[in-house]
Amino acid sequence: MISRKISFAWLTAAFFIFISASGAYADNQWSNYHWEKKNTPPDRILTLSIGDNHTNVEDTFWSNLLGFVGSNWDHQDDGGFGGAYLAVKIVDGGAGDIESYNDDYGNTGWLGLASIWITRGKNKHIVRGQSKVNDYYVDLYGYDRFSVLDNWAHVLCQEIGHTFGLDHNRDAGDTCMNDQTALLEHPIPNIHDTEMLNIMYAEDHGDSGGPSGKKCHPIRGCGQSRVHAFWAEQYDDEQELLEASDAVVEATVLSSSFSHMVGGPDRAVPITRVILKVAETIKGKASRVIVLQQTRGPGLEIEDDPGYVTGDAYTLYLRQVGVNSYRVVNPDGRIRH
Repeated sequence: MISRKISFAWLTAAFFIFISASGAYADNQWSNYHWEKKNTPPDRILTLSIGDNHTNVEDTFWSNLLGFVGSNWDHQDDGGFGGAYLAVKIVDGGAGDIESYNDDYGNTGWLGLASIWITRGKNKHIVRGQSKVNDYYVDLYGYDRFSVLDNWAHVLCQEIGHTFGLDHNRDAGDTCMNDQTALLEHPIPNIHDTEMLNIMYAEDHGDSGGPSGKKCHPIRGCGQSRVHAFWAEQYDDEQELLEASDAVVEATVLSSSFSHMVGGPDRAVPITRVILKVAETIKGKASRVIVLQQTRGPGLEIEDDPGYVTGDAYTLYLRQVGVNSYRVVNPDGRIRH
């Protein structure tokens, strides 16, 4: 991850060569996840709706921002980067293929979360998507630090891009899908994202039916979820992690269990409570036993921040969030032995 000392800024120019999805572009698809689409003319365009569930904490900040982001991901004939095969429309909350939320989730270490639900089997169809942005950091730093075009657009643009099946794009940095450059630099997608979506949605990948033909089990629901996070702090090396941390410890996991939910009832995320025994304190002051708060629980595990296993030992670079309570500065601040 790149150096940002509590910077709220995140994702370079690339030489584009249009090749098959088995080549470089495949690196920017999130595994092989994609929405199912029909490939029979004239129904060649996949239309995905995004539900506006935003509670606006200042005027119509979030709804306006979602409109801006949606227009940039829309079909290319409408001036967006969706390419030839993806159209995007904003609808009222609860009615979207993808639902977009904001809430105060606290000092979690992430600015945004993207979740997708996928079917089981060879072709992993996305059947549902969610985007969540964390108002805690807006309240903490103020709206003067975040304009529609400069900062939170980058976060929301990336979370929505993930719900289409795109992964981080760290080789073509002038895009919101790059999570390693300044937020204020790249609030929109780029042509590389367009070409990736064209590869993903030009064909039906051997599937049948369209988004309306969701293969959801009546009891087990819509398969498994996958979650990406947009981290608030990023650092180049251990020295920068050390300088940014309130405490650094060597510790062993004693237990890990679901604790509570944060956020509104229709937009909440789970928090897991990890208890660790400290063997050595490298920086700061820490008790012999500490509590680690992790965004994780039933139905949600962030892919680059998996659960802690009892008995595992770690070096942890920590941000204090309460009395004897911490979170890792970011996933790079968690080194398993």
